[in-house]
Amino acid sequence: YYNLTGDVLISSGIIAYLGCFLAKYRNESISSWIGLMRQNDVPSSSTFDLRSVIGEDVIIRQWVIDKLPNDQVSIDNALILSKSRRWPLMIDPQLQANKWIRNSKGESLMILRLSQGNYARKLEVAISQGAPVLIENVPEVLDPLLEPLLQKAKFKAGNIVMIRLGDSTVEYNEDFRLYMTSKLPNPHYSPEICVQ
Repeated sequence: YYNLTGDVLISSGIIAYLGCFLAKYRNESISSWIGLMRQNDVPSSSTFDLRSVIGEDVIIRQWVIDKLPNDQVSIDNALILSKSRRWPLMIDPQLQANKWIRNSKGESLMILRLSQGNYARKLEVAISQGAPVLIENVPEVLDPLLEPLLQKAKFKAGNIVMIRLGDSTVEYNEDFRLYMTSKLPNPHYSPEICVQ
């Protein structure tokens, strides 16, 4: 428990800031943060492993059974995804994340594409029922209809939590989960999308 303070601080930094970066940059940042911990006498592990700090072996084993690749980067990405407050947009040209989400969420998963004419109506149903949704093939420019959802711009109407989706106001079920994947190998998303 001696290193807990620094390890949790580093884990929080990874989840909040490093999810969108490649492993090389993540490792450089972590090394820099460990150095800062040492300079400021904050106890932390000399070699950091996100899995050992916030991972649970039983859950990770299930992820691997559900077709998550069994390598450190994939497991770290899944840990970041599972602990983040934001809805994940996964760059997935090999469809590994897509396959993992499909397998892990099973039959309850609603799969949508922004090119579908009725995707907004289906999304409204999923939000109100608390169903998980996977939006596939996300382009570089997102439909503005998604903005309140990405920002989690919920509000209360009486005792009911609501969210606006285009012209509709939908009851928001807290069990709702959103996952997005893009097959583009090197997409250029605007900074506004990246911070949501």
